[in-house]
Amino acid sequence: MRIKSNFYIKELLLFGATLMIAIFSAYRNVISFTSVVIPEIKFGWGDAILLMALILFFVFFSRHQRIIRFSFKLFLILIVFSGTSAIASSVMGPHWDVWTPFLIVIIFLLIKNVLTHNLGIILGVAGIGSLLGLAIYPKTAIIIMVIFSFYDIVAVYVTGHMVKMAKTMMISGAVFGFIIPSKMRGFLYNKQEAQDQIGIDGQFMILGSGDIGLPVVLVSSIVRFSLPDAIIVAIFSLLGLLITHLIFVNQKERKPMAALPPIATMSIIGYLLVTIL
Repeated sequence: MRIKSNFYIKELLLFGATLMIAIFSAYRNVISFTSVVIPEIKFGWGDAILLMALILFFVFFSRHQRIIRFSFKLFLILIVFSGTSAIASSVMGPHWDVWTPFLIVIIFLLIKNVLTHNLGIILGVAGIGSLLGLAIYPKTAIIIMVIFSFYDIVAVYVTGHMVKMAKTMMISGAVFGFIIPSKMRGFLYNKQEAQDQIGIDGQFMILGSGDIGLPVVLVSSIVRFSLPDAIIVAIFSLLGLLITHLIFVNQKERKPMAALPPIATMSIIGYLLVTIL
């Protein structure tokens, strides 16, 4: 069994940075609002229908390139802005938490290289994930991870629409995830140029935002109860990333794979261990 350390080390750094920033942001929110009871989010039929409508929108409109390109780009910008705003509000004073997200989005739009893209994804996913995590209990986060793990398997291996959607995102120039280069200089590549080289033998790989974001939600939900436990579960998430990497690079025939299930499994194992012990 082999490991592509040139890719894995960068995956580890990007994913690890996202987890740590999310934990820090969540912890800052917890200590700032110790007297506030954070409500549990209830997921009903209305939420399920809305989520399904969103998924169907991206699936059916993927053939209409102009609509889908605009939608993907707008959605990605909103993620970066909202996530940065959440982090800034937890660590900065008045005014700075308003202007910082605008500044980050401007940089994200103007400097179109891999490094800037990945930094935007880190801030976006960490910020939104930390807030969502604080709004739910760990058990709810685990249920969500399990559901989306099964969905990931079906969407990649059965229907294949997740693979088609990923290709559409790359064409649109709005990749919802990390663009991981094999070499350090790859971080300075133009984002579109890097996306064109993603493939079986390419110099770049992609780790989707869902594979990153759901573990972030889980560890952030644990912060409210125990900071050390959240860090331990984050480490288990990174072990899941290692398993995902090993499975991917050791395929006999390199194909897209569902990355979330191994990461989710190790994250849940980590949570069960800290709960029992």
